[in-house]
Amino acid sequence: MKRNKRLWFKPLSFVVILALALTAIPLPAAYAASSGIAWPSQQIAIFTPPSGGAWYPRMLMLSPSEWLVSFDTNAGGGNTRVAVSRTQNGGSTWSEPVTVVSNASGNTANGQMLKLPNGEIWLAYRLVVQKGSTYETQLNVRRSTDNGRTWSDLPGGLIGSSTADSFKGLWEPHLEMINGKIVVLYADDSPATAGTTGLQNLYMKTWNGSGWDNRITVSDGVAAGSRDGMPVITRMKDGRYITVFEASDVPGHPFVIKYKISPDGFNWSGPRQTLYVPAGSGKKAGAPFVVKLADGRLMASFQTDESSANTGDAYSSMHTMISSDNGATWQDKYNVFPVSDTKSANWNALMTIDSTRVAAVTSANYPSTGIYLRFGYAMTPSQTNLVNNPGFETANVAGWTTYGDDYPNRILIHGANDGVGLPAAEGSYFVGLAGTSGPSTAYVGQTVTGLDNGTYTMRARLRSSGGQNSCVMEVKDYGGSTLQTAFPVTTSWTPVTIPNIQVTAGKATIGFYVSNSSPSQWADIDQVEFIRE
Repeated sequence: MKRNKRLWFKPLSFVVILALALTAIPLPAAYAASSGIAWPSQQIAIFTPPSGGAWYPRMLMLSPSEWLVSFDTNAGGGNTRVAVSRTQNGGSTWSEPVTVVSNASGNTANGQMLKLPNGEIWLAYRLVVQKGSTYETQLNVRRSTDNGRTWSDLPGGLIGSSTADSFKGLWEPHLEMINGKIVVLYADDSPATAGTTGLQNLYMKTWNGSGWDNRITVSDGVAAGSRDGMPVITRMKDGRYITVFEASDVPGHPFVIKYKISPDGFNWSGPRQTLYVPAGSGKKAGAPFVVKLADGRLMASFQTDESSANTGDAYSSMHTMISSDNGATWQDKYNVFPVSDTKSANWNALMTIDSTRVAAVTSANYPSTGIYLRFGYAMTPSQTNLVNNPGFETANVAGWTTYGDDYPNRILIHGANDGVGLPAAEGSYFVGLAGTSGPSTAYVGQTVTGLDNGTYTMRARLRSSGGQNSCVMEVKDYGGSTLQTAFPVTTSWTPVTIPNIQVTAGKATIGFYVSNSSPSQWADIDQVEFIRE
C-alpha cells in the first residue's frame, strides 16, 4: 500500500506540561526493586527567558515543599549573572528569578548553594573580568540569612583568584559539609597550577570561621595528563566520600567521567577510577553530578553527545547511571532529557527529595531555551506514563534502543514535511519501521526500570501496510514470558493495548519489531505508554 505523497504541514505542538499532583500523594516508606529508577515522561519548566539564555542549574532543599534552584542567565541582555528561583509546592510552580550576584565589569556564573546548620545559605560562584587580553578570575561566596530572598558578600569568602593572558583560572566551586566542616571543591587551570598545558587540577579548601584554609589536592590532573574539571562530592552509605569529575585522559574522547573515593572526605590519595566512557570515537561525557539516594544507592549524571548524530556540547543531553555498591559498578544508563540531534540539555544537577523521589534539572534549548525539572521515582507512581520520549517529538529515537544500523536506515522519523504526508497521531513526529535498506528487519525498544511488582499496561497508536513476516508490539524481561500483539493493518492510527502485564523483575522491556517481505511495506508507531495500574 503506497503512502499519500502530499506534503503535510503542521506547526510544532508540545504536550502541555502538567503539574505533578503526585508530589502531594503520601508515599509509603518502601523501595522499589534495585533496578534503576522510574522516570515519568512529564517535565516542568522552571524558567524560560524571553531572550538570552539560562545555564548551570543547581538545587537546594529548604523544606520538603520549598526548594531553590540557582542558575546562570543573561536574560534581557548584559553580563551573565547568577539568579535563584523558588518553589513552595515541591517543584510544581516556580517564582520569577531573583538576582544573587552580578558584576558590571564581568560575568558571574557557576552558582552552587549549601544550607548551613545555623540556617544560613551560602552560594559559591565564579567571576571573570576581561581587560584586553588579560582575564581575572575569582571564586567567592555570597550568603543569605532569610532563606535566599536577599544576599550579601560573605566576609572572608574569597576562595581564590588568578590572572592570566588567556581564559584560564578557577572554576566550578562546589560547597559541601564534611564532618561538620564547610568545604569547597573547585577546578584550577591557572598558569601557576597548569602552566600552558591546558590540563587542570581539582582542589579542596576548608572554612576556618573567617576564611578558607590552604588547599588540599583532590585530583592532580596535570600529573595524570588530564584536564580534570567540574568536581561534585557526596557521602556514600558506607561513610566514605566520592567525588565525580570530568577528565581528558582516555584517548579518542575529549572528556570522560572519572571518580575518586576518600575514607574521610579529606584524604584523596586513592586511585582515579572510571565511571563512564561514551560509545563512539570522538564522543564525550562531561559535567557530572552525584547524589546518594534515600535507599543508599548512588546516582550520577553527566552530559554526553553519544546518542546524537552530531558531536560536541551543543548536541549533548543529560544521562544518569546508578551504583548499588558504593561506586564499584555503574548501570541503568538513562537519558533523562532526550533532545533532537541539533539541540542540547546540559550542565545538569540532581537532588534527593525523600525516600522515593529524586529531582533532575537541566539547562536545555528544547523544547525552548530554559531550565527544566523532571522527577525520578524509586516507588513507581501509578497511572503515569513511564516511557521515555513517548511520541518521538525529539525528531529522533533519543531514549530508545535500536539494533545495529536500524536507525536511521530502517527506522525512519516521519512528520516535519518529509514527504510522507501523513499526520502524526499526536504532536508533529512519529516513527516508521521499514525494510528499505539492508536487512528487512527493524527494532526499536527501551527498558523501563525501577518498577515495583504489580500490574502494568502497554499502549501505543499503530498502523501498518500488512503483509510482513512479522509486525508486533511486545513486552518482555518483566518476569514472565514475552507478550506480543500484531500491528493493525490500516492507514488510520489505531490504539493497541497489551494489558495485565504482571511485573516481578523490577523492569520491563517494551518494543516494536518488523520483518518485512517487501521494501514497500511499512509500520508506524506513535504515543507509546507504559503505565502501572
